[in-house]
Amino acid sequence: MGDYDKGIELLRLLGGVENPAVLELFDAVEAVDYGREAVAFVYGGVYQRPGLSLPQRQLITVAALEALGYAEAQLRFHRDAVANVGGDLAQDDETTRRLKRIAVYTAKGGVAPELADVLREAREAGELREAVEAILHLAVYVGFPAALNALAITLTGDEHRERA
Repeated sequence: MGDYDKGIELLRLLGGVENPAVLELFDAVEAVDYGREAVAFVYGGVYQRPGLSLPQRQLITVAALEALGYAEAQLRFHRDAVANVGGDLAQDDETTRRLKRIAVYTAKGGVAPELADVLREAREAGELREAVEAILHLAVYVGFPAALNALAITLTGDEHRERA
């Protein structure tokens, strides 16, 4: 199964519908090719990466979109998708709280000093890989520059200074 096929299958699961509205949007603006590429990359690629469960991916997507404050249609879609993949918006364990905080700080540009604190907490909890995966996942929602800023903060001490 190719990335587009995996992506459209997942998009249907997330949205709970056979014909996702986003595809209709791309069709309406005569950008079907872009829509296919986006579905393949985002839902057939990024979402398929190991390291986070689908409910975790949806919870951090919701947290980031809430922080952005301007993507209401996408926020509604992803809030509904949490339940469609067996998640719970009220989930409140320590890992989820940490991932949501990473999502919010990444959405705010990936430069908040609080991001360094929560990444240090993730490292100490043995969850740095999940934190990095959350940031990579969010690049498609909050922007590549914000994600790169956040990834740079995952580096520590001399590593960070050498790369900066």
